[in-house]
Amino acid sequence: MLYFLDSNLSVLFNIELFDISEFAKFSKALHCPSRWVVVDILRSGPKSSDEIYTIMQEQIEGRDKSPDNIEKLKDNCNGECKHEMKKMLSKPSFYYHLRELESAGIIEFHEFKPSASKKAPEKVWKLKIEKFFIKMN
Repeated sequence: MLYFLDSNLSVLFNIELFDISEFAKFSKALHCPSRWVVVDILRSGPKSSDEIYTIMQEQIEGRDKSPDNIEKLKDNCNGECKHEMKKMLSKPSFYYHLRELESAGIIEFHEFKPSASKKAPEKVWKLKIEKFFIKMN
């Protein structure tokens, strides 16, 4: 049984072990380290898309960019997620990751916030699932 809990530790839903398609949806959404970074950033509370992106860029700038570490990251997701850390994550790739996390039900839209540039309002995101665990018996 796989349980997904909200911030009050109430069970949002659970997945029977035979329901592998639901489990696959979550494992696919969390396959990439970039998405775990988004989840980690949102653990401290709701953030706008721009706030999340800025924090991610700051973290990438401060990471180990040695050839050995870059090769390790490439092996993790075949470099398809642009998480090689040789270059910054592009905005389109970043928004793709947000959409994948949202479609899996891991994050959700919280509210709109006026943008600093007075263009379209920014989406603010929050974690939908606070914790999840797998019951092995």
